[in-house]
Amino acid sequence: MSAAKPVAISVRPFQTAQLCFEGGGLLELLNVELGAQVKAFDFATFYGTLRAGPTVSGDTSRLRYNFADIDAAVAAYALASLRKEARKTALNSAINARQNAFFAKYANAPAIVAMMNQFYSSSVAGSKPQRLDELMGLSTTQWNQLQKAYSSAGRTGVVTTTNSVLCSDTVSYGYSAAGGIAEQIAFSAGDFPENAAIPTPTNPPGPWPAPQWPSPCVTSQRDGNANEFLPYPEPPGAPLDTWGLKFTGSGSASATVQKSSSYQTTSNGDRARQSQSIVNTDYGYRFPYNEAAAQYQRAQISLMDQQFAQFMYGQNLPNLAQVFQNELNSIDGNVFRLQIAYLNSILLSPIAGVVTGVYRNPGEAVRAGDTIIRVEDSSTIYLIATVIYRGPIVVGALPPAPPIPNSTVTINTKLFGVSSLASPLSGTVVAARGHRDEDKWDLIVKCSNLDGSGNSIFPTGYHFDYDDTQISIS
Repeated sequence: MSAAKPVAISVRPFQTAQLCFEGGGLLELLNVELGAQVKAFDFATFYGTLRAGPTVSGDTSRLRYNFADIDAAVAAYALASLRKEARKTALNSAINARQNAFFAKYANAPAIVAMMNQFYSSSVAGSKPQRLDELMGLSTTQWNQLQKAYSSAGRTGVVTTTNSVLCSDTVSYGYSAAGGIAEQIAFSAGDFPENAAIPTPTNPPGPWPAPQWPSPCVTSQRDGNANEFLPYPEPPGAPLDTWGLKFTGSGSASATVQKSSSYQTTSNGDRARQSQSIVNTDYGYRFPYNEAAAQYQRAQISLMDQQFAQFMYGQNLPNLAQVFQNELNSIDGNVFRLQIAYLNSILLSPIAGVVTGVYRNPGEAVRAGDTIIRVEDSSTIYLIATVIYRGPIVVGALPPAPPIPNSTVTINTKLFGVSSLASPLSGTVVAARGHRDEDKWDLIVKCSNLDGSGNSIFPTGYHFDYDDTQISIS
């Protein structure tokens, strides 16, 4: 260890952050003052968390970290923020849209993949590619038959007139038949003494009601077709005496039965034929043969387009599961982009330290890159020193040479020329530059700036009094 003569020594903080916003806007909140201690925010870890696309516990459809979640996660580190209502809306809308897409498609990806393979794979019977092939064949067959019919009929030219022929045959035929049987039964009371009782039947059999005879002679008729009696039917095949007719008084009685039948048929027929021919002439001539040919060509072109589109669509079928995952990842990536955009509207410090500068107040407009807050980390300091030293100063060997320890600088001094340090200050030379004068060096020494109680020893920008300072280098 050899002594060096100090020419000038000053203190510079190890890290300084000039904090600014990535985009412009109006400053909404300012959460710190000069001299405030701030904590470092771990951007890399938080970015990794957001990039992983975590979902709400128990619900894989909904991503975490909407604007409220982000606010809660960075609350302890937020130094200032811009007005960001539009970014809040955009972020939450993207998260909601992602959830809708998940419900509509990605939650049932295996079933959808199976269905798409069933309908669109060329190796599956009845799928769309096979039906397109069949349609193309049918279209070709239809045109071949039409071409053959047009050619055989000699109708491959322009049509100027059209003929309509109407032929009809009318045939009519009729048949009718009628028949009937009539039977008449008459009862006569004969000669009865004057004021004799009128004979009346009693206890008629079956379900027939008791007749009310209006006169001494009553007639009952039976319709042969309907096989029923008017008004009082006789049981079929029963003799007259089953009526149980009983007469009161004296005299004689007689019964007469008459039957008659008739049958008649009539038939007729007729036939008529009518023919009509109409010729139509119009100024708009037609070319049916070419029209059919053009229709065939258009159908073929359309089917080719559909077949090619189906071919291109089918390229994804073997990898649909991965395609679906990539689509979902793209949606999540869009949400991640909006999350980062929202995070960029909040001022966070990448280093821990002390606020040594505040350059804007709430309500002021800021532009992208404008410094809003300065944070300095003086727990470790650089000593910017110019010394006179005769001897080598080692900063480190370049690979592949074996590493050589950097030179160490030890300093004893009095703070502000009053009190000596409790213990010598020791640091490592991290940069050295020699002057033309071989014994003069510009050094940068890195050393701790905390005492045993964790307080800073030197303030930022402190200049050593070279008369009260001794330096040794080893």
